[in-house]
Amino acid sequence: MNKFQNILYAIDLDDKNITSLVYALEFAQLFKSRIHIVYVNDPQAGYRHPTDREDAVALKVKETAPESLWENLDIIYASSKGETAEEIVKYAQEHQIDLIVVGHKHRSKIYSAMFDSEDVNIIDTALLPVLVVPEK
Repeated sequence: MNKFQNILYAIDLDDKNITSLVYALEFAQLFKSRIHIVYVNDPQAGYRHPTDREDAVALKVKETAPESLWENLDIIYASSKGETAEEIVKYAQEHQIDLIVVGHKHRSKIYSAMFDSEDVNIIDTALLPVLVVPEK
């Protein structure tokens, strides 16, 4: 079995559901991995968060995930601006990421035909394992 030393979780600060975050933190605990929790703000969307910085990412994790999942982990919080898939893959290459974890929201066929899904873009762009967790 692979040893995942560095796991990247692509977080959505607007998402109320934390299923994929919980999985990412559990995987990091299971493999005793460092976890990089990265938020990418779309430049076309403007600034939805007045603090598009690492402290906003850390606050989101601490507000939504049980403390028992993150209290003893080696966590690196990061933020970036640009196209999500490109920024996630670039970050993964620069930080020797072994596994990317993303959440997936089910979309209707019409929505899927009209718009790209960020999780699919990451899968198509990354050249390493990607764990896709369905959001409930």
